[in-house]
Amino acid sequence: MKLASIRQFRTGISGFTRKGEMVIVTKSGKMVGCFLPLAGTHDIPIELKREFVTTLGGYMAAQLGAKKIQEKEVLDDFREFKKSRRRQ
Repeated sequence: MKLASIRQFRTGISGFTRKGEMVIVTKSGKMVGCFLPLAGTHDIPIELKREFVTTLGGYMAAQLGAKKIQEKEVLDDFREFKKSRRRQ
């Protein structure tokens, strides 16, 4: 796992993806993002996975709430998406 500023991440993203490294992106010393390669997620500490999911869930809930989107609408939309993929 690497720690990189936004500038370091932006200039080094090609290398991070090629190496499959997880990167915590920071701004002014605070975590603002995370690059999680699809391969190698078993190496990520469970505490970090929990924090990531909790943070992401909170962000998504806030966005949905601000747009007044109900959970039922999201689930219905997801079901329709799955159906359309099966037809292809």
